[in-house]
Amino acid sequence: MTHPSNPTARPQIVVLGTGGTIAGTATADPSLPGYTAGVLRVDALLQGIPALSRLAQIHTEQVANIDSKDMDFAVWTRLAERVAHWLDQPHITGCVISHGTDTLEETAYFLRLVQRTDKPVVLTAAMRPATALDADGPQNLLDAVRVAVQPQARGLGVVCVLHGRVHAARDVTKARTHQVDAFSSGERGPLGEVDGDALRLWRQPAAEPGAPWPIPARDAWPRVDILLNHVGADGAVVRCLVASPAQHPPLRGLVIAGTGGGTVHQQLEAALQWAQQQGVRVEVASRVGPLRGGAEDGLNAVKLRVRLLLELAALQ
Repeated sequence: MTHPSNPTARPQIVVLGTGGTIAGTATADPSLPGYTAGVLRVDALLQGIPALSRLAQIHTEQVANIDSKDMDFAVWTRLAERVAHWLDQPHITGCVISHGTDTLEETAYFLRLVQRTDKPVVLTAAMRPATALDADGPQNLLDAVRVAVQPQARGLGVVCVLHGRVHAARDVTKARTHQVDAFSSGERGPLGEVDGDALRLWRQPAAEPGAPWPIPARDAWPRVDILLNHVGADGAVVRCLVASPAQHPPLRGLVIAGTGGGTVHQQLEAALQWAQQQGVRVEVASRVGPLRGGAEDGLNAVKLRVRLLLELAALQ
């Protein structure tokens, strides 16, 4: 869908909808927290933000309409393909994606690792449904478009715009379960902020060694699981995962959320060494916070899994 109004005077932005709380509707009293995610289409969300029309000519497409806790590889493949399709159009300045908060950081980092253009890709979300009395989605969507139209947004890779802050896909994580200001970029901090219509940048995002990777076909994603190191982690789960003949696709990789600086229980470590001998790739993150050093610098377990998924998919 296109919202025309003097299109030659304004940049053209595509807004892709995937669902989430930002597209949710209350199931009862809108002043109460109960709601269903992924109900409204992206067109309906934008109709409630008239200020968008002065910023850009907006094109929209509904890629999915799901609760982001249910995000899957088929949607990821489709989303990445549609982002690439739109950004290949010379007249398109950038892309905004409305998403749920639960897996926002994973989708953002996936798109960062497969993006092949310097045009901005901006994800946004909301902690309150669209029908809430104090919904945060409209402001976040407006801010996301404000960032996408800015010339200095080119070359930032994929960013997330939430609560007035601009976060790099590598750094952003959901840090709070209820507050509207739910996202953090940890020790690095945000890339910048939205100040009115202006984008104020404080730093540039880190490079991504090895990127971009090819977008895997929807049925060609390898299996990579995440395990947590904890008291009594004896490695039994590792042995079950590797040895199970029923798994399809078979296990190709494991990411371990280790304790401290990525340490693992000695029995779990023995099981992981055995798994590597069976051809399983093993990578270690920390359940405390991002480790430092190498390509994995600053990556939590879920993002390290995204990188490993793409590395393994490229080898198939």
